[in-house]
Amino acid sequence: MIPRVAARAGGRRFGPWALLALVYAPLALPAPVAAQTAWVPVAGEGHVSAAFQHLEFDGHFDADGGSLDGVAASRSHLAIFEVEYGLTERVALTARLPYIASKFTGTDDEPIMILIRERYEDYRRAHPEAPADTSLDTGNYYATFQDVGLALRYNVWNRGLTITPVIGLTFPSHHYRTIGEASPGQDRTALHTGINLGRLLDPFAPNVYVHGRYTYSFVQRISGIRLDRSSAELEAGYAITPIVSVRGLLNWMKTHGGIGFEEAYEDLALFLTHDRLLAGRYWHVGAGATVSLTDSIDLDAAVLSMRKGADTHSGIGFNVEVSWHFFTPRAALPPAKARRSRR
Repeated sequence: MIPRVAARAGGRRFGPWALLALVYAPLALPAPVAAQTAWVPVAGEGHVSAAFQHLEFDGHFDADGGSLDGVAASRSHLAIFEVEYGLTERVALTARLPYIASKFTGTDDEPIMILIRERYEDYRRAHPEAPADTSLDTGNYYATFQDVGLALRYNVWNRGLTITPVIGLTFPSHHYRTIGEASPGQDRTALHTGINLGRLLDPFAPNVYVHGRYTYSFVQRISGIRLDRSSAELEAGYAITPIVSVRGLLNWMKTHGGIGFEEAYEDLALFLTHDRLLAGRYWHVGAGATVSLTDSIDLDAAVLSMRKGADTHSGIGFNVEVSWHFFTPRAALPPAKARRSRR
């Protein structure tokens, strides 16, 4: 949730708008910290949102950053449910849970898929007890709930520049299958620590904001391999009219540790779960728009392009989200007064 940005027309200040940041692809990286911005809701204020996402992975980036167009393509559809609530004037709690349906859309005669199947067969021969259907890449959808996300933000400074540290946790809602391009996630726990910085450009540009976030994630190790990661995001938004706003997004991530595909290929046990172990990194760019349908309901749409990376997916994602903002009886201010105070 961001502060209500005040637009001006003839000296009059008018209606609110809100940013709902694009939710990232759970297949491209583990679910991130749910908290989105440096601005926290007032005590007793909150929102409930439902996001619907279509992800089209049209290939991969190799370990050197080369584009492998059309290699091991896949598709995912997600429904992401989120609740945010202001515990105090400075502290906000966020919880989220995605439901994902994904499938492999490539072809079995791709050289890389032939290679992968051969290694799976090698593993099954070495481990007769292994299930025959090791991979989820059957061409059918595999649907399940993914990882629960919890985040706590504490605003420490709000005088022009807004500074809000965040601590969060993601953990599997249950143990799901993780082998194949159609896997819903990475089935591992992560502790996230980070800081959000936000600034409204009032009085120079009263309808513009900038926001940045850095997060370091302590990720559960698999087979003793370190998988921590750093991520950073930059956003800039502009209120075009009282009810319509636009924004641009730039995202970066790097894994501290992990292994490459070729290294995993040499070890049968590691290769079986190589998607969870890769030393991925990426650059994503995107844009979005928000329409305030009422004082309490916002409709958001966004697109994200996976432009550069290594040991990760390439492709594009589309997001549509509906968010309902509410005030409970314990809110410090009546809704109308609270909205005015945050403009």
